Amino acid sequence: MLKKLFLACSILVLPLLIHAQIKRTVHEVIPVSDTIQTITCEFYDSLKVQCWPSNSIMLEITIVHKNYSTDSILKGLIEQGRYRLDPVKSEDRLHIKFDLRNRGILNTLTSGEIPEEVSVNIFIPEDFEEGAKGEWKRKKKS
Repeated sequence: MLKKLFLACSILVLPLLIHAQIKRTVHEVIPVSDTIQTITCEFYDSLKVQCWPSNSIMLEITIVHKNYSTDSILKGLIEQGRYRLDPVKSEDRLHIKFDLRNRGILNTLTSGEIPEEVSVNIFIPEDFEEGAKGEWKRKKKS
């Protein structure tokens, strides 16, 4: 009888001990017109930059929630715009800023804080070259 009680308690407690991590990748595309000569990026999370043969910028944002999160929590945060970028365009410049520092810590009522990791891969059109840190200028046509 004691073994059955122990087994039943173990089965009921096991889900509380398992902490899955939820991972989702979001893609955003920003068109780059011919008038744009400079692209500046301001990121405060993990960032990897690559060139690619396109006339647009693609951002690949990978979000990982550790412990106590669910897919529906992460999906809701994405839909609410927590990980959205708001590029600012002027006549010849494009500025992209992504800053999670001011977005607050995620908490749930039942489980507490949800640690999150965000990494960004940015694909810059190949007709731009890196200048100063976080700045890409259009290559001069010869």
